[in-house]
Amino acid sequence: MKFALQSISSLAAVLLGFLLLANVGITSAGRGELESLSALERAVITETIQADGTVIQIDELTTLVKSQLVVDMESQADLPYNSTLSKLEVLEAYTITPKGEKIPVAANAIRTVEDDNSSGAAMFSDQKHKIIIFPKVTPGSKTYYKTKLTTYKPLLPGYFYTRLTFSPNAEVKFYEYNLSYPEGLKLYTDLKEIKQTRDEVIDGVRHVRYTYQNLQMKKKEPYQVASSDYAPHIYISTFASQEEFAKAYEERIKDKFIVTPEIQKQADDITKGLEKKAQADPKLDLKKEQARALYNWVARNIRYVAIYLGDGGIVPHDANSILRNRYGDCKDHNALLITLLAAKGINATSALINSGNAYSLPKYPVIGPFNHVITYIPAWDQYLDSTAEMASYGTLPSDELDKPVLLTKLAKVGRTPKPKKEENQTATGITMQVEKDGRITGKTHTMYFGSAEISARYKYEGAETSLSDKLVKNQLAKFRQTGEGKITTSYVYDLDKPFTTNTEFTLDAIANVPGPGAMTVPVGLAPGELASIANDRPPEKFTVPYSCSTRMVGEAYQIRFPDNTKVTRIPPNVSYKKAGIEYEATYNEVKNNIFVARKLAIQRPGAVCEPEELKKWKDFYQVFIKDMRGQIFYE
Repeated sequence: MKFALQSISSLAAVLLGFLLLANVGITSAGRGELESLSALERAVITETIQADGTVIQIDELTTLVKSQLVVDMESQADLPYNSTLSKLEVLEAYTITPKGEKIPVAANAIRTVEDDNSSGAAMFSDQKHKIIIFPKVTPGSKTYYKTKLTTYKPLLPGYFYTRLTFSPNAEVKFYEYNLSYPEGLKLYTDLKEIKQTRDEVIDGVRHVRYTYQNLQMKKKEPYQVASSDYAPHIYISTFASQEEFAKAYEERIKDKFIVTPEIQKQADDITKGLEKKAQADPKLDLKKEQARALYNWVARNIRYVAIYLGDGGIVPHDANSILRNRYGDCKDHNALLITLLAAKGINATSALINSGNAYSLPKYPVIGPFNHVITYIPAWDQYLDSTAEMASYGTLPSDELDKPVLLTKLAKVGRTPKPKKEENQTATGITMQVEKDGRITGKTHTMYFGSAEISARYKYEGAETSLSDKLVKNQLAKFRQTGEGKITTSYVYDLDKPFTTNTEFTLDAIANVPGPGAMTVPVGLAPGELASIANDRPPEKFTVPYSCSTRMVGEAYQIRFPDNTKVTRIPPNVSYKKAGIEYEATYNEVKNNIFVARKLAIQRPGAVCEPEELKKWKDFYQVFIKDMRGQIFYE
């Protein structure tokens, strides 16, 4: 489970983030220019840090609605806030019609609601939302609101931050951020492509102002990294470095990791018998076997429930209460695992990470892009994520690889391992018989390794339940096949054993047998990884960095044609090796049996590729797609 490190970021940043969701581009007829569906016409954000640490923020936002496509979305504003740490008031709100008429929002159209939990995950939060429902919104209308947010308590003592990231995919006509604070308060500021228009001290109070504008929005690109990795921004923090924040955070949470008698007993019970096992096998490292057992137990026995109350957005519950309740979010999983490890003499630390598509850290700590917590064992340079309940010990999901992390106990920035092709691998063997009536019967066996194994465990979790028929139907439909079949797997929840799947299937006729005719290599009920890649045509170009895949896929087929059919031609062999991409396909015919072996290996320098890397993939894709469309001819 992800996104469990809940921060109380600047309301302005949150509001802008919600606004950006509406700025999907459309092309103006006859001009070929990309236009936004709505625009942030004017935003004025004014924050004041008072001498007692209270922060008052006044927001004024005017949004121009350009298209009917976003009328429903822009007809209301969703303003989140932490009801324990702060208070949000709507001072004024109205709609301006295309004719200039100002229509105030009725008092009963401003509502306070609980945090949305539509995702279905167990979650309890004191984050609330002010919902403003604007009247008579049509294309050409403007919506306006003015709010006051008073924050009484910071997330950490003495901690103030502002994190404003401006996506190039949104049209912003005018944005102004004002900050006033006591002259003696030291703030650290990081700006990118932002204008500073004020910096003066009046009566012991420093006043700064920053402005931003973006009139030429860019189309959002597939696979692009988070805007925070490259976009214009305003980052302000009272901490001088990520390391300084790490120390403050560790100081705040250290009393949550106490090894109580209850914790000690649980750790001993989980690792019982491992000492004898290690003594009997010199190849085993006792401490690593204990760590593996403790990780497996937490992953399988601590139910995911997020409780964000008070400062629970960033601070875990104490390990003993997590053990008793047997539930918690990522912070709690991490706290319990670290404490159980400590009970067996294994030192570990919290590692703050982004589990989305952000791959860089701001110069100064502003909470984001951290939204998740995993565990790091320094002795073995090993990262663990027990909330990824399908990840075997020592394996991270692909979206957590090659990411910066903040190791709080060590007070330093680290980085998770770079992706390796051998650690994201799928290997499938397929046998198929083309029947005399054109139907195809077959069997498959697939082995998964590393990140691919995690994804497969999730995918096939219900394969041998009442969900099996739906899973088979969806898999066949994915590759435009009809038929029936059965999927069996090794035990999904046994993280200590490799995960495998086996299938049996019958496809409805896809070939006119006897011929003459031709057909491509069928997928059947195999995972079809290569076919999926072939169906994912690369974009024409990228202008910003994008997340790219490192992996290995191997597929070996034996296709037997019936005796009343003769194979007359098979595709030529293919070999490609260039720019970290290797692909080989071989085709052989022996007495009406076609043997096909395809292997793709992609090794990227890291999890992120620069725009120029796309050309290398496009060059390969033309070779690859031609091979995947190759046909077997018969008569």
